[in-house]
Amino acid sequence: MSAMGRPKKLDDTREIFSIYMDLGKRQAMDEYVHERKAVERGYSRSDFVNEAIAEYLVKLGRGKF
Repeated sequence: MSAMGRPKKLDDTREIFSIYMDLGKRQAMDEYVHERKAVERGYSRSDFVNEAIAEYLVKLGRGKF
């Protein structure tokens, strides 16, 4: 188990990464995650952040995820 939070769902190369975020962005993210979790039970903030980063990196031409 990691030092923070629950154990990872997947056994992969992801690592713990902390970010600072203003309250408005955090609340908007939590609202979206809550709505999506109603449909997809295992969806989490980590899933949201990973999807958002991957989409942005593709937009920047930094790879395909």
